[in-house]
Amino acid sequence: MWISGAVLAIGIAVFLGVYLTRGTSTPAPANVSTLSSGPSSTKPATKNPTVAPSADALQVARTFLETAVLRQNLDAAYKIVGPDLKGGMTRAQWRKGDIPVQPYPAINAKSAKFHITESHPNQLFAQVVLYPRKGSGVSKGLAFNLGVQRLGGKWLVNYWLPLPQIKVRADPYTN
Repeated sequence: MWISGAVLAIGIAVFLGVYLTRGTSTPAPANVSTLSSGPSSTKPATKNPTVAPSADALQVARTFLETAVLRQNLDAAYKIVGPDLKGGMTRAQWRKGDIPVQPYPAINAKSAKFHITESHPNQLFAQVVLYPRKGSGVSKGLAFNLGVQRLGGKWLVNYWLPLPQIKVRADPYTN
């Protein structure tokens, strides 16, 4: 019985010790002596305001569809494609037509509507749906994401990716 009482006393002492010293759920106040009063070493986050789509950016996007995507006038396409999409290709390599741009035999490259998803002073992101020319061997329309960036004061297409999961009409001439 004495041993049981001793074990109980020790158990209560341990429980009270843990319970009373476990701390609180509120954080401890900061040690004022360790805080710096000088300027921050990191730059503050800059905002990227939304703006109306740039007419120049949209024109570059349209030219991209008419040249790189259709594989026509690849010299003109080379001038409006950014480094991320060019992949380090030289103009001579680019002219051969085996370029890192998904081709598409679009009938509506000159008239496809751009659905603007984001527009900032130096960036434009849009989706565009292209429909195939008859006899091209392609039977369905395809949606693409397109990204245009202002680099060195010039608008360049730097992103082009098909979105096959978006359903579009196979024939733009039927309702």
